[in-house]
Amino acid sequence: MRGASGLFHPLHALKSFFWGKCSKEDQNLERRLIEAIKQRNKSTGQKTFRSMNSITMRFPQLKEGLRNIKHLFNQYDEDRNGTIDHQEMKKCFEKMQIQLSVKDMHSLYRYCEVDGNKGIQYPEFIVLLCLAYLLTTSAVSSIAVLGSEQLSYMFNELFDAFLFLDKDGDGKLKRKDMVLSLNDSYHQEKSPGHVTSRRFKEMDLNKNGQVTLKGFLFCIIKWIGIDSDDDMEQ
Repeated sequence: MRGASGLFHPLHALKSFFWGKCSKEDQNLERRLIEAIKQRNKSTGQKTFRSMNSITMRFPQLKEGLRNIKHLFNQYDEDRNGTIDHQEMKKCFEKMQIQLSVKDMHSLYRYCEVDGNKGIQYPEFIVLLCLAYLLTTSAVSSIAVLGSEQLSYMFNELFDAFLFLDKDGDGKLKRKDMVLSLNDSYHQEKSPGHVTSRRFKEMDLNKNGQVTLKGFLFCIIKWIGIDSDDDMEQ
């Protein structure tokens, strides 16, 4: 979905997506992603983050990872139409040693293509790779899966940020869990209530009080900032 400026707006597209009814295929994939992130939560010991500030302080490093993904996007967008189609995704996954069945690749592609039948655009490509990585790696992830230490670092940091906010560890974010996570045990770094509410409202795209990993990823890459990178290697 593109706004008046012609730029892709993933949050607007996601709102339209969530207003529609999720397919059974999407629901099954979402359950698998929830189980994968819950398993990661059980397997990882020490938590990386202790406040929203500690997350935002990592944004410069995470933005470097997004730039790497932009290079990948441009590399595999062979017809230069600004999107990744199924064949281009398959080539990318093969090169990066992401091993998914044809059915899983199709499901993941559909799940991340939030603005209709336009192909996978750059923000969607980021989320696509991140979720594919989650489905194919353990908590102690192998760099060999992606062939890039920087990308592995970025994806692991994004998962850890989600898990920090997921106070009860059920694989979905709720406002009360987010508030507790942001303020728990670190009184000197308590996040202002209006900031917490605004952040959660941005992520709660379907307005049901719960945020999936996909919704979180689309929001956090927006917060990190990708628009400034959109002109890279065009």
